[in-house]
Amino acid sequence: MIYTLTVNPSLDKLYVLDKLKVGEYNRGEVTRYDPGGKGINVSRCLNALETESVVLGFFGGKTGEFIVDSLQSQNLEVDPVYIRGESRSNITLIESASGQMTKLNEIGPVIDIDAYSLLGKKIKERTKPGDIWVLSGSIPRGLPDDFYALIIAAIKENGGLSFLDTSSKWLIPGFKASPDLLRINDTEAEMIVGEELKTEQALYKAIRSIQKGDISVAVISRGEKGALFADASSLYSVTAPQVEEKTTVGAGDAMMAMIVYGYMHGWSLERMAAWGVAAGSASVMQEGTSTFTLDQVQSLIGEVQVKRIEDSLSSAM
Repeated sequence: MIYTLTVNPSLDKLYVLDKLKVGEYNRGEVTRYDPGGKGINVSRCLNALETESVVLGFFGGKTGEFIVDSLQSQNLEVDPVYIRGESRSNITLIESASGQMTKLNEIGPVIDIDAYSLLGKKIKERTKPGDIWVLSGSIPRGLPDDFYALIIAAIKENGGLSFLDTSSKWLIPGFKASPDLLRINDTEAEMIVGEELKTEQALYKAIRSIQKGDISVAVISRGEKGALFADASSLYSVTAPQVEEKTTVGAGDAMMAMIVYGYMHGWSLERMAAWGVAAGSASVMQEGTSTFTLDQVQSLIGEVQVKRIEDSLSSAM
C-alpha cells in the first residue's frame, strides 16, 4: 500500500484578479477550492494514475472537515487525526494580465502530544513490509524538528519504505535518518553538502555524495531545467520539455507521484526519471492546483531528454 503523510494540510484557494495592487483594495474571484499539502497533492496525482493510496495527517475545525470530505468525494481514502484548532487556508493569487503568481500560506495550527501519539500509533499499526510512505511538506508547530527522522525510523522498524520531500530545518534530520528515496532541489542540496553548487559537475558530485549510504535513490529537481536522478549504479541528467507554465504549485509532488508509480511497477531508474520529469512538466501546465492527466504526461514523454552520466566521471570529481 502507498501512504501519503501531510501533517500540515491546507485548503487551497485559487484567486484570480486582473492585477495585484499592493496597499490598495483588490477585487477578484475564487475560481477553485482544492485540498492542499504536498502529500495530499501526491495522492491526488496517484488517483489520476488510477493508483490507490491512503492520506494521513492532522485535520482541524471546519476547514479540516471540508478537506477530508473533499478528498473522500474524490474517492481517496483518508485516515485523519482530528485536532483542536483550525487547519490552514492558503491562497494562490493569479494576475490575469501578466500570469504572475503570488502565494499566501498560513502557518497552521499547533499539534499537541495526544495527536502526535495517535499518528505514531496509526503509522506503526498500518505499516507492512514493502509499503511506501511519502513524507512531504512543512511541519506544524508543536512537532519536533526531527519529526520526519522519527517517522522514518518507525517505518523502517516495520519493514516499510520512506520517500522524503521536505526542506528548511526539517531536511537535515530527515536526511540523516536515511530515507529510501530523497527528493530535494538545488538549494536544499547545497544545504546538505554545505557548499554552493555552481556547475553541473558540482551537482553530479553532490547527488552521488547524497545518495551514498542507505538512500537508494536521490533526486535533485531543477525546475524548468529538469532533474538529476541517482541510485547506487547510475546517474541520469534529465532535461525537461519546454511547456507553457501556468503555475509551479504541485510540480514536485506530481514528479514524486510518478516516481512512486514507477517504483511500484518495477521501472528502471531511467524510465522513472523520464516520466517523473514529464509529470512535473504536465503539472505546471495546469490551472491553479488541478492535477495532470495521464494523456498529458504521455504527450510530453517524447520531448524529455535523458542523458546517462558515467559513474567514472561523477565519482572522479
